Amino acid sequence: MTAIPSPAMMTEPLPADGPSRTSLAVWAGFALMCVALFMSVLDVQIVLTALPTMQRGLHIDENAMSWIQTSYLTAEVISIPLSGLLTRALSLRGCMVLAVAGFTLASAACGFSDGFAMLIVARTVQGLFGGVIIPCVFSAVFLLFGPRDEAVATGLAGVMAMLAPTLGPWLGGWLTVHFGWPWLFFINLVPGIVAVAGMVWLLPREAAEPALLRHLDRAGLVLLALAMIGIEVALKHAPQAGWAAPVTLACGIGGLIALGAFVARCLRISMPLVDPAALADWRVALGTGCNAVLGATLYGSTYLMVIFLGLVRGMDALAIGETVVLTGAAQLLTAPLAVWAERYVAPLPYCLFGFALFGLGCWTDAALTPDSGFAALFWPQMLRGAALMVCILGTTRLALGHLAESAVANASGLFNLARNLGGALGIALIDSLLYGQTPQRIAAIAKGLRDGDVHIAAMLHLPIDDFLAMHDMPLDDDTRALLQPLITHLGLSQSINLIWVVLAVACIAPVVACAVPMLRKPVDRAATPG
Repeated sequence: MTAIPSPAMMTEPLPADGPSRTSLAVWAGFALMCVALFMSVLDVQIVLTALPTMQRGLHIDENAMSWIQTSYLTAEVISIPLSGLLTRALSLRGCMVLAVAGFTLASAACGFSDGFAMLIVARTVQGLFGGVIIPCVFSAVFLLFGPRDEAVATGLAGVMAMLAPTLGPWLGGWLTVHFGWPWLFFINLVPGIVAVAGMVWLLPREAAEPALLRHLDRAGLVLLALAMIGIEVALKHAPQAGWAAPVTLACGIGGLIALGAFVARCLRISMPLVDPAALADWRVALGTGCNAVLGATLYGSTYLMVIFLGLVRGMDALAIGETVVLTGAAQLLTAPLAVWAERYVAPLPYCLFGFALFGLGCWTDAALTPDSGFAALFWPQMLRGAALMVCILGTTRLALGHLAESAVANASGLFNLARNLGGALGIALIDSLLYGQTPQRIAAIAKGLRDGDVHIAAMLHLPIDDFLAMHDMPLDDDTRALLQPLITHLGLSQSINLIWVVLAVACIAPVVACAVPMLRKPVDRAATPG
């Protein structure tokens, strides 16, 4: 599932004495903006369940198919910081029309892709425009509406942002099975065209300031892109070439150098792409760090579940979607309770509880076998889904809830950036672990069979008496063909289980980080809403 974006208020809000009533035309235009928000959030999830199908259809290596997801997330990391400047330079109306039109055209290019390279390029462009849409919609709440209507507008955007990841896995599976994977992207075309035409007509025409584009930190943008690409390529290249291979080292070290240069530049220039000054506030820093962990574990756990269901269990896209949708359903069902509880619990213990529950959901998935079915997967997904709203609300309140209005814009940009950054790097790291250790596990299982290991034979459901009688005998081709997928699936499931443990351990970091301030001093009740 994807997290509900926090309001990235990248533009100046209307004054408190702004209009108390909003015209029907503006409401209709904002509704179309929410349709675009739904599309951009949906596109993170709708593709997930079809990854194994796309991998086979486009003849992509299994260890490369995650690029379909990470290219989108990485592009969003790059474009999210641009949304504020683009809104001021092009006006809200111009920025949204450009972003939705670009997203729609990129969706068409994704659907028409006939190869891996074309798909990744189109998916990257799609993510660049999608990353602008999300913060612009939440900014529009404060730009288009007076205090009387802000709550309703925020609720409408929030519902669309929550509904998209809930429906995404099932819808993606259904479209893939009945129409083929290109329709995962073609489904955006009609809503996109309607949204563009409607927003041109309905949204207020405001003065644009294109001269502001001269202040865009182009060097910082290049450094950020190089850092993301270098680190991700190193993580994905290491399993095949090795961590000490020249290409791995060059990409990894180059990415880290670019990241360091980007941070140094942001601290030095007057109008940086991202202003890290907000991180001097320990609550902003802690909440943003927790959000990065949430992005890594959230996107990583969903991706890992799809890998298990598609490559180990052999499910089609629809069956994968019907299973993965449990997490979104649990998130939707528990959202009212989480919202109510957040009013009475301080941010630190609230975050601690959410990440502990999410980590428990990962830990309970760490004993999967190639035979694990719906019943074994039900409760871990329900636990993670129930924890999601707690983590989202807790990290948002911790990072942004205590800030003055003038400080929210920059802190919110960093906060949203951290989630996608964590997600992109988390998936890349999962690939590195998964495909780095699985060949050794498969080789160890095969050796165990040759050595007569009865425990391994039992895990593969081989008849023990026949196994003991035949294990010293040479294998014929038919027996090899029968054993090979069983061995591969067992080795892959063992690697997946280890990564579930890694995700559970990753959740310990925000738990400890939230616990330390609670132990050092009493919980600040002033930070507790309500």
